[in-house]
Amino acid sequence: MKLSKIVEKRTNKRDALGFLLFVFLLPYVCACLWGHAGNNTKEILTARKEYQADAVEAPYWVEVDMDWGTWKLPVEEYLVYRLAEVMQEDYEIEALKAQAVLLRTETVQALRAQGSDRIKAEDTGLAQFYYEDCQETAEQYWKAVESTKGLYLSYQGEPVQASYFKVSNGRTRDAEEVWHTDKCPYLTSVVCEQDRASAEWSSTVEVDRDSYIERVRQVVGETYTDETIWENGQFVYDEAGYVVKALYTEGKETAEIDGETFRRLWGLCSSSFEAERDERQIIFHVTGVGHGFGMSQYGANCRAFNGDTYDRILQEFFPGTELVKFE
Repeated sequence: MKLSKIVEKRTNKRDALGFLLFVFLLPYVCACLWGHAGNNTKEILTARKEYQADAVEAPYWVEVDMDWGTWKLPVEEYLVYRLAEVMQEDYEIEALKAQAVLLRTETVQALRAQGSDRIKAEDTGLAQFYYEDCQETAEQYWKAVESTKGLYLSYQGEPVQASYFKVSNGRTRDAEEVWHTDKCPYLTSVVCEQDRASAEWSSTVEVDRDSYIERVRQVVGETYTDETIWENGQFVYDEAGYVVKALYTEGKETAEIDGETFRRLWGLCSSSFEAERDERQIIFHVTGVGHGFGMSQYGANCRAFNGDTYDRILQEFFPGTELVKFE
């Protein structure tokens, strides 16, 4: 309604002069207001110049909801920024390529599931790349995505579950053992002894007795006594050494907390841990970072450093899969 009133209002000379002045000064005003929203706002397109020619013709898109609206970008460009989010830039280029393929595999799976040429993605930190001129700072990411353009990982004609994480405890996990499914035979246990050299491989978390009891009770229920929670909790491990579940038994009732949920209660880096308990506190000695399924990023980087190419790395972590071109 306001727009209609403005359009319908008769324009006098003073209004016309004011309007022309506004139009003339608009670019300057915008620059002053938003020029510092990012490091180089005026260079937004420069950061994506390699894709400008193809952008209009891109067959698949990702839409990211941001504060000001929806940012629509081609899949390959989106993957550059996702790669920058999940893997550090100083990793070997072949490790970055392997990760790029896994991210593309996730995207292909989502596109197929929706039966569409576009998908919605969360702004998990992508907004920074809209404002920043990342052409130079993200050079390795652009290179990794461009050199694997269109490739995704497939098993028996379908995109794989492209799981990845930062550092293993020395082995990755077997999906069939933990999830009780044979649908992901390529997610099998792989030895990653080199991960033990990571600075992030081990960590320790201390939790006082009262906090431990209170938080566990919030999950298992009020009927469980302090003694049961503190003294009688049992951890069940998988073959790779990760906790699958924590069990608390009160009489004939047993409450169960799965390993991933349990480790998040205390902010543990992974569910691969040993617990040391005394009268006052419980100490978690943790190894690895992440859920442990699929590709260890640190392990992939070690393999790349030792000369493995990205396709070989993917075969190591996802045996029986193949690279397929997404058209």
